[in-house]
Amino acid sequence: MKKTLWLKNELVLPYAEFVKQVKDFCWRNTSDQELKEQLRFCSLQAVSLGTAKLYSILKEIVFRCMGITLFDSQLAAAYSMQCGRIAELPTGEGKTLAAVLAAIFFALQGKSVHILVFNDYLAKRDCISNQSIFNFCGLSSSYIDQTTKSPERKKAYGCNIVYLSAKEAGFDFLRDFLCTKKEDLLFPGFQVAIVDEADSILIDESRIPLVLAGDAPKSQTHAVHIHNAVSTLSQKDISIEKSKNQVWLTDLGIAHVEQFLHLENLYSEENANILGMVSAALEARLLLKKDKDYIVKDNAIQVIDESTGRVAVNRKFPDLLHHAVEVKEQITGESCTMVYNSMTLQSFLLQYKILCGMTGTIYSSAKELKSMYGLEADVIPPHIPCIRIDHEDEIFNNKKGKIKAIVSEIQRAYEKGQPVLLGTQSVEESEEYSELLTAQNIPHSIINARNDEREAEIISRAGEPYRITVSTNMAGRGVDIKLGGKDEERKDFVRTVGGLYVLSTGINRSIRIDNQLRGRAGRQGDPGESKFFISMEDSLLTTYFSDNELIEIQNNVNIYNKKRLSKLVRRVQKREEGKDAEARYMLERYAYILEQQRNLIASYRTEILLEELELTTFQEQEPDIYQKYVETAGKRGVKCAENQLTLYYINQHWADFLMTMENVRNGIHLMIIGGKSPLDEYHRISIAAFDEMIEDIKKDVISSMKKYKITSDGIDMEEAGLSGATTTWTYMIDESNSQFRRIPQLMKTVSNTINGTVFTLQQIFSKFKKK
Repeated sequence: MKKTLWLKNELVLPYAEFVKQVKDFCWRNTSDQELKEQLRFCSLQAVSLGTAKLYSILKEIVFRCMGITLFDSQLAAAYSMQCGRIAELPTGEGKTLAAVLAAIFFALQGKSVHILVFNDYLAKRDCISNQSIFNFCGLSSSYIDQTTKSPERKKAYGCNIVYLSAKEAGFDFLRDFLCTKKEDLLFPGFQVAIVDEADSILIDESRIPLVLAGDAPKSQTHAVHIHNAVSTLSQKDISIEKSKNQVWLTDLGIAHVEQFLHLENLYSEENANILGMVSAALEARLLLKKDKDYIVKDNAIQVIDESTGRVAVNRKFPDLLHHAVEVKEQITGESCTMVYNSMTLQSFLLQYKILCGMTGTIYSSAKELKSMYGLEADVIPPHIPCIRIDHEDEIFNNKKGKIKAIVSEIQRAYEKGQPVLLGTQSVEESEEYSELLTAQNIPHSIINARNDEREAEIISRAGEPYRITVSTNMAGRGVDIKLGGKDEERKDFVRTVGGLYVLSTGINRSIRIDNQLRGRAGRQGDPGESKFFISMEDSLLTTYFSDNELIEIQNNVNIYNKKRLSKLVRRVQKREEGKDAEARYMLERYAYILEQQRNLIASYRTEILLEELELTTFQEQEPDIYQKYVETAGKRGVKCAENQLTLYYINQHWADFLMTMENVRNGIHLMIIGGKSPLDEYHRISIAAFDEMIEDIKKDVISSMKKYKITSDGIDMEEAGLSGATTTWTYMIDESNSQFRRIPQLMKTVSNTINGTVFTLQQIFSKFKKK
């Protein structure tokens, strides 16, 4: 890792010598045509592309197109990305333009560049705002969002530079797995990815797998009956461990459920699916909270992203859990989920030949970044030192005292005209504070998952005088907050009253996310303030400390000095950061074998789709029938039919395989009881299942070749009832590593009240494979 250099307590600009060389060139008196010729000359000299001369030309082009003179920090950040690193550049320093320079550098070498941003709004905004620069350089550019149709997507991917969210790119790659015609393929390949908001995408979102799913029929009856069974449970029937986000049945609870559902043994093999539905109903009722984990909108369950407070568009909980939440909220779902393909965002990004990026907060996670991606980070100081005042944490015994203090602080700031951005922990909390401010006659705006379509507009005005903005976590990220808003005359007034004041209703699970919130104030040398208000009753602390420990701290809060108490609280946050890092590490280990298998099956499928692989299984195993078909349909028709069926059955069996492995992984911790390694057993089962899947594909292809009519054009798949998925979406998988800490739960669950033996994973595996 590159060492951070300090001189007289100030951070030294990395690549300062290179930046100096860039500034030694002057193109101000050069015509546009001459400037383009100089750029073309540089682009032809591949070895010299990284020279200061190229950057000096690009700097001049930016000035002519945008009227902006690039800061030294932007030039250094662009060069850092060009070197394949992650540049940490403070909020307001112009990371977007720094990415433009790096993108042009790569595109001039003939590489396809994907600029992966945080959301659709930023993809469209950044592409449109920088298009004149790309056009000047003779490069094509476009953007993709969720509304972009397939023809437009293919055209966009054909551009030199394309802006889109990381997830959107990942899902396009997964959707190609469902294509049955090579002309329908979308994703162009992995050349260069420049990741904006790199900490969120590379680290926070890396533990949420990209899952492509579609409809499959389901019955509502079982879920409702099981929901009713769970709803009648008493406190004695359930054990909850908040710190691990777990809930399970006690012996009394098991007996109650078995009696209610008329089961002899809830834990027998034939009741495996019912047990899964009971677990999902327990989690939906006792762990997932409305307006925190999800909202009900347009008669549907909409999942809230925990790191942003936004609705995660097209995301669902895992099938059984999502269905359980629908039943809990009395929403009638028409279908359940069938997983067609899945991969982690990390696995997707690692396929790019060149991966680099930028963010405002990454260095505190530099070790994890290096471990997960092999990437180094550079800290780029702001062009003007930050003068924001970061106040010490305010810690209270209870939430009531914290809430009163926050409202009082907002009132004080409002009276003098200082704009306030209040970061809350959930939709529910944001609305609670909104009601309190309304009661105090304090005008304000609110951004949460219920009105996130207006978040860019609302957050852009958050720096206006007397403006109070209540927001869930990091809503509006990527949108600059300018003091005074669009009116420069009001900027001086806001500066004199202290600049933007960022308040938070609690600390987040990661110090990086806290720093992201702080970074909304104090941009480009502007004044600003930040303060975090913490209650000992906040969920982050109540899940860490026992009730007795909390009471002791609350009773002796005066004994602790402010700094000591703050260190204690921040130590809890550090522990949660460690747990999340461990979860990402566990996901990586479990995803590794599946990712290798996905690569194998995807490569096999692509070779068939592109007709690069000659299938001979049918000819070898059924030579007489093969010859008969050739006489009536021709070799081309028989080959087309075998290709069609192989592609179809690859999709069907891969979906079954993923379902099997998800169920295996959800219960893999049972192996601990037998003294076995869960990870080793998971790998062993996945390898056996994959080999069996390949054989099953071949068997089904041969059987169907005999069954369906084959013509010179192959098989009419729709007429044969073998059409693929028509609707797809994504859902969220909880990748918490808590499944490996369930020994106390297992010892309580596996008790004398259970008749017979707890089902084994091999039995579950066999059961699902027979379906």
